[in-house]
Amino acid sequence: MAASMNDDLGYPDEVEFIPGDQEWADDVLWRSPTEGRPTVLVSEDAELLLVPHRRTLIDRLHGHVAVNVAHRTHGHAAPLATASRLGRHPMRQMRELAHA
Repeated sequence: MAASMNDDLGYPDEVEFIPGDQEWADDVLWRSPTEGRPTVLVSEDAELLLVPHRRTLIDRLHGHVAVNVAHRTHGHAAPLATASRLGRHPMRQMRELAHA
C-alpha cells in the first residue's frame, strides 16, 4: 500500500497490485488493463509492472490488451519495458511460457 503512495518508487498513479499466487489473479490481471489501470503482478521476489495502452478496435476484436511490461526485482526497476499483448487468460499464458 505504501508503494502506491510513494512517488520515489516510480509506480504510476492509481496502480493496482495483484498477488500472483491467488486463483482470482487471472481475472483481475485481465480486467485492470482493459479498464486502463496500470497493474503490478507481485511474486515473492519480483514484480511485473503492466502499463496498458489505449485499446484499438483490432485489439478488442482479437481479445487483446496492448501493454508495456517492466520487470522489477527487489524494488529496482529495469531500465527498459517490453511491448506485449495480453490475452484473456494472462496468468495461464505466463505459466505456459515459463514452462516452455
